Amino acid sequence: MTLKFKSKIVLDIIMFILLLLCMSYSLIGTKWHEYLGIILCIGFIIHCILQKNYFAKIISLKYTLYNSFILIINLLTFLTMFGLIISSLIFLDYIPLFLKTSFPNLINFARTLHLLSAYWGFILISMHLGLHWQIFYNLITKYTKNKLSYLLNSKLILWIIFLYGLNNFIHYDLISYMLLQNNFVYFNPSQSLLSFFVDYLSIVATFIILSNYLRKSFLNLQTKDCILSHILYKLDKK
Repeated sequence: MTLKFKSKIVLDIIMFILLLLCMSYSLIGTKWHEYLGIILCIGFIIHCILQKNYFAKIISLKYTLYNSFILIINLLTFLTMFGLIISSLIFLDYIPLFLKTSFPNLINFARTLHLLSAYWGFILISMHLGLHWQIFYNLITKYTKNKLSYLLNSKLILWIIFLYGLNNFIHYDLISYMLLQNNFVYFNPSQSLLSFFVDYLSIVATFIILSNYLRKSFLNLQTKDCILSHILYKLDKK
């Protein structure tokens, strides 16, 4: 394992923790939300720099169903993070004066953009993690000496986690924020931060499982298509 790879993993873990903290908003306080959000955005920029080789290869990619799925998730994740950065700059007043005077509704725009980017970003980042789940799975099984491999491979446990996360997705009504049916996020003031983290972690797990399943499905379809094309080619040659 190279130093660069280790750095990427550590950065991803830190960003994931920051994401959960930022999603708790009023439970940690507005100031902490701002400070941690800034660190998260900086981490995202560093993450993109470390992935510069991937961005360079986008144009030359062969756009199969599998590659297209991964590209769509990655690009949408990038757009939501970009939306968070732009809306945050407006909130923190780091914008030119002429923009404020030219666009009097800029703060309202920023609020809407921030809400959309935050909740769509949360789901898309979870799906982005699902695309790379095999890497994290290998690391978990390696450092726990395969003690968790049974749990991670158990279909029953995965279904329980998936359904629990789906239930929390519905319970917290995230879809209403994603579709702008509700412009104000409600937080239960009596809920503990730990309880919030457990519930939101389950939502992350649900979309990791979904994304990983779709990734494998598209890869299997691509493999079958390649095998079929190869057989047809051989038959045609005969």
